[in-house]
Amino acid sequence: MYENFSPIIILGVLLSVGSLAGLLAEKVNLPRVVAYILIGAIFSPSILGDILHFSTASWSPFLTNIALAIIAYIIGSEVDIQSLKKQKNTIMAAVLGQSLGAIIFVALGLWILGSAFGFLKEIDFTLALIIGTIATATAPAASLGIIEEYGAKGKMTNTLLGVIAIDDAIGVILFTLVLGTVTEGGFSSSLMEGLKEIGGALLLGSIFGVLLGYLGNRLKKEELRLVTILGFILLVLGLSELFAFSMLLSCMSLGFVSVMFYPKKHAEWILPLKHIEELVFIFFFTLAGTHFELQIMFSSALLVFTYVILRIAGKYTGSYIGMLVGGAAEQPRRLLGLCLFPQAGVAIGLAIRASDQPGMQEIAPLLLNIILGSTIIFELTAPFFTRFALKKAGEIEGNK
Repeated sequence: MYENFSPIIILGVLLSVGSLAGLLAEKVNLPRVVAYILIGAIFSPSILGDILHFSTASWSPFLTNIALAIIAYIIGSEVDIQSLKKQKNTIMAAVLGQSLGAIIFVALGLWILGSAFGFLKEIDFTLALIIGTIATATAPAASLGIIEEYGAKGKMTNTLLGVIAIDDAIGVILFTLVLGTVTEGGFSSSLMEGLKEIGGALLLGSIFGVLLGYLGNRLKKEELRLVTILGFILLVLGLSELFAFSMLLSCMSLGFVSVMFYPKKHAEWILPLKHIEELVFIFFFTLAGTHFELQIMFSSALLVFTYVILRIAGKYTGSYIGMLVGGAAEQPRRLLGLCLFPQAGVAIGLAIRASDQPGMQEIAPLLLNIILGSTIIFELTAPFFTRFALKKAGEIEGNK
């Protein structure tokens, strides 16, 4: 009698069923990203995983990291340099606004509900502040999935790509500073750790981006460009893990810089990855869905839903104020915040890092439950908000 299906069989099932679910999703006007996550959730241990002997926990991080690295590269390469120059003030104001909004609403909201009113007795100021900084992180994969699926193009799409490219850098810096302040790690050591993680990632991605752009000019065949791009992505991913740099930022900067040093048409450079893009999305989101845990959702339901509401309010309000300060027009001010709700790997990674700190063992289970439970909700709902905002902005053509 078998114990578990092999990873090859599981991947075959997820790809086959996931692609069919994507086709069905299009028929009922549902974002494909949501369909992929739902398929993964169906095969999670909480639903059919244990019954069917589907187990992905031991090997899926390897594949999801590769998929996320490719997604990060695509985001970096899709950022329009000219648009970024024109909108730099608006983008930076939006990034800082939504980051500060998330911290203020989540940290103060949880602390007030916990201390002042006794509504959430498990939350103290330290935990509330850490959760608030984690709330700043925006998952780029879901946003890119919607942009690519619906072919969104325009000023707000460019602004969104710029925001999610910078957002995680700000989030990691704020998190490391706060963590050093409230734990035994110390402020100065945490600051140095954050600067190393961000600065090292940007330097690594930029160096390899120059090399990749230089090689790209000498590769005539599209299939050779694909192999070369994937090779560089894997190399940068591996080196980022080796030196504890931010994988997302290193791969984003790889994509951004490589396009700068490829003087030919941007569409020509990114075309090879377009051929495998949907495969990457199916891999990433179905495997992400297999980590769905019903028990986590129910065990901390009140805290999870409170956090979700506060994070949405903080992201939206902060983004609106930031865009207002940055001089953005009324429509993007109202809509951009709706695109910033996705939460996934970065937030979970920050929660795990906080849990491993000295003196954090007592609150670690509660912290992880809140972040994991809310991630499930955001992964299933955020794509709808993003699609609505981009459609309202007139950047999705037709009746998609």
